[in-house]
Amino acid sequence: MPQKYMLWVNSRPKPGSGIHDDLWVKWYTEEHVRVTIVSIHATCSQIIQVPDLVNSKTAVRAAMYRESFDFALAAKEHHPRRYLVLYQTDFEECLKSKEYVNDVRHSSEKWPADKVTADVGDFNGRNYKLIQDYDPDGRGETAPPFCVTVEMDPVDEADLDKWYREEHLDMLHKLPGYRRSSRYVIGPKAPLTEGDPPKYLAIHEVDGLTGLDGKEAEAANSTPWTVKSIKESKAFVARAWELVYSQGF
Repeated sequence: MPQKYMLWVNSRPKPGSGIHDDLWVKWYTEEHVRVTIVSIHATCSQIIQVPDLVNSKTAVRAAMYRESFDFALAAKEHHPRRYLVLYQTDFEECLKSKEYVNDVRHSSEKWPADKVTADVGDFNGRNYKLIQDYDPDGRGETAPPFCVTVEMDPVDEADLDKWYREEHLDMLHKLPGYRRSSRYVIGPKAPLTEGDPPKYLAIHEVDGLTGLDGKEAEAANSTPWTVKSIKESKAFVARAWELVYSQGF
């Protein structure tokens, strides 16, 4: 089962920073994610290098993804931040933890002219709280090769919850390559939260994206209840992601 809380960090190298995507991924996989989750527990920090915090206990596990647009629901206009790291944590606001506040460093030797990471990165961070773990096949905690995130802001919150629990997730379970889903509600605003995000987030884990274009997906997405839920939601943002790196699973 996932941890009770999650930090979502959507990012990219800041335009004009001189940092290219390959270096951005290298920083995350060689320093940031790898070091922050050493020995499974570590400080959850969105914009830092933290080799001195291997014994802290904030984030339990993390997975980094690169956005993919190879699926039916992909938006025509691509979001500029194409990297996503999901940190599972036991802290409601891990960026306010004493480990983060007192012990982290906000820089990397990889950046030019000793710049701090905030100067070279463009981040959007959010706190979430788990409200449903749907794991019908008992897969447990493994980093999926792909996942789809769906953000919604319903008018009728109780009906959205009922739709997921009584219809939609069971229909998604029929998709080829489907693994599991987890659902979250937005938590306290993080220092890097941009605007007012949709209140609810669902993460659907899959082996590949081809199943999202098949007859099973069409059936799941065309029921009257599904059409109603999406139509009445004040926001509907679906994005697909391919795994780059994981630690702590």
